[in-house]
Amino acid sequence: MEPLTRRIQRDIEQVGRFTKPGPGINRLSFTAEHMAAVDYVRRELGAVGYEMRVTPHGSFRFRKAGCDWSKPAVVSGSHLDAVPNGGRFDGVVGVVAAVEVARLLAQQPCRVPYEVIVFSEEEGSRFGGVLTGSKAAIGLLRREQAAQLRDAGNTSLLQAVESSGADTTDWDRAIFRPGDVEAYFEVHIEQSVVLEEKGFTVGVVTGITGIKQYKVRLTGVANHAGATPMPPRHDSLATAAECILAIESIARQAPGASAVGTVGYLVNSPNVTNVIPGETFFSVDLRDLDMDSLESISASVVSRIRETAERRGVAADIKLSGEARAVLLPDRTRIALLEAARAAGVRFMEMPSGAGHDANLMALVTDVGMLFVPSVGGRSHCPEELTSYEDIAAGTDVLYRAIKTLVC
Repeated sequence: MEPLTRRIQRDIEQVGRFTKPGPGINRLSFTAEHMAAVDYVRRELGAVGYEMRVTPHGSFRFRKAGCDWSKPAVVSGSHLDAVPNGGRFDGVVGVVAAVEVARLLAQQPCRVPYEVIVFSEEEGSRFGGVLTGSKAAIGLLRREQAAQLRDAGNTSLLQAVESSGADTTDWDRAIFRPGDVEAYFEVHIEQSVVLEEKGFTVGVVTGITGIKQYKVRLTGVANHAGATPMPPRHDSLATAAECILAIESIARQAPGASAVGTVGYLVNSPNVTNVIPGETFFSVDLRDLDMDSLESISASVVSRIRETAERRGVAADIKLSGEARAVLLPDRTRIALLEAARAAGVRFMEMPSGAGHDANLMALVTDVGMLFVPSVGGRSHCPEELTSYEDIAAGTDVLYRAIKTLVC
C-alpha cells in the first residue's frame, strides 16, 4: 500500500478535478461535478468492500457490504459541495480522512460498524440554506421546506435531490435519531490562523459556534439621481449601508469574544450610475458560541434593520434563512481524540470552532468529536485555500486511532 500522505494527496487532487471552469473550485450540490466527486468516493470505498446507500435527502452513506445497517455505527465524514470559487480542502479533507479510516480498518475485525457519510448541501451555496443535508438527516428540514428552497434557476432542493436518483418518499423520516449513531467524527481545515501561528499540527475541538443567517430585502423608490433632492429620497442602498455598519457594531459590542457578524452578499437594483437604488438585497451571518448572546445579537440586528428602514422610508423584508445551535463537545469523543493525538506523537491543542459544520446537527443525536488541521495563512472559501498533506495525514492518523478504540 502506498504511504498515507501520498494516498491523502491523491484523493484530494482527484476530487479537485471535479469542478466547473473558473477560479478555484466550483462544485455545487447535485451538479454533474458534485455527483462525479461522490462517485469517486464510491469507487474508492468499493475497493475495500463498502456499498453505498443514498438517503431520502440526497446524502450518501457507506458501510461494508453485508453489514447490518440497523446497527448503530461510528460515523465519520463531511461534505463535497463547495462555495463558488472555493478551495480544494474545505469539506473534502473530512471525507478523504473518513475514507482513509475505512481503508485502515478494512482487514480488522470490528465489533461496532464503521460508516462513512457525505452530507449534501452543507455550504448552502446553491439553495441558500446551510447544513441542509445533516439537518434533514435528523428530521429538522421537512419535505415542504425542501420544495421551497430554490436555486438561481428556480430548481428546488427537492427536485435536485430527486434528479440525483434519491427516493424522497420518506423525506420526513429522520435517518439519525438518538441511539441510531454510536458516535460521529469530523476532520476539517481550521479556516483560521491559530494552529499555524502557534505551531500545532491538530486542534481538538471543544465547541462549535451557533449560527443565525438572514436574507434581507430593502425596497425603496428608484428615481433620477440628479433631479431628486436629498430629503425626499427612499434610497435602498444607503439604507443597506447604514444597516451593514450597524451589524458590525452590534457584533463588536457583544459581551463575548466569539461573536461575529458578516454581510457577505449584496445585490443592488437597478445598479445604474445615475439612478437612486430602488431595491437592495443582502445576507446577514451571525455567529457566537454563547446561544443566549447569539439570540440577543440577532434580535438587535433585526430590530436595527427595521428601525433604520422605517426612518428612511424604505420597506424591509427580513427572513431567517438558516440556523444551527452552538454545541459543546462531550468528554467521551473529545478525550478519545486527545488520547489518540498523544499516542500519535503530534503537537495538539484544544480549541473552539468559529465555523458551523454538519457536526453541529449530529451533536443533537449522538456524541461528536472534531479535529482541525492548519490552514496556511488562515485562507478558506477561496482558491488560495491550502493545508499541507502531511498535516492532513497526521490528522487522519489521529482520527483512525480514536475511531479504532471505539469500533475494534
